[in-house]
Amino acid sequence: MSSVDLRYPRQTLWADYLRAGTGAVLCGLPLAVIEVNQWVAMILGAGFVLFAVFFVRTALRQRTRYVLGPDTLCADGPAGTLVEWSRIDRLKLSYFSTKRDRSDGWMQLAVGSAGGRLVRVDSALEGFYDIVERAARAAETIGLPLSVATRANLRSMGISVAGQEEAV
Repeated sequence: MSSVDLRYPRQTLWADYLRAGTGAVLCGLPLAVIEVNQWVAMILGAGFVLFAVFFVRTALRQRTRYVLGPDTLCADGPAGTLVEWSRIDRLKLSYFSTKRDRSDGWMQLAVGSAGGRLVRVDSALEGFYDIVERAARAAETIGLPLSVATRANLRSMGISVAGQEEAV
């Protein structure tokens, strides 16, 4: 397997920039233009900070490329790190629902090795399935125990990990 460069799609990033900018303007404009009660100011200020952080997070995602190789996953960017598949010691696959009936949402993979920082990617990343599958194979190879939720989320993606089946 050769290395593959993966990035978040521009369409996804621009939608996030639009959400962050709109939220920051809607929270920040009243603070700059009119005099508001201190409690309202605190709420608007907190919203402004939240949207500003989301904007910075989106910028970091735009500047980061992920390189999936046969032996590693590299997050090459401002907050970059490296996961060595042979030394994987953390793997968590989470599902975040946006609807009560769980019919819509996104997944997030957090994976790390040898005490280094975690690489976190979500299902909007091009090649997300390939990263999850490679991480699952690495966990299987070294016998890394996985949580019940992670195993269920892997199964929902059609990925099984030997030795991680649930007892019935």
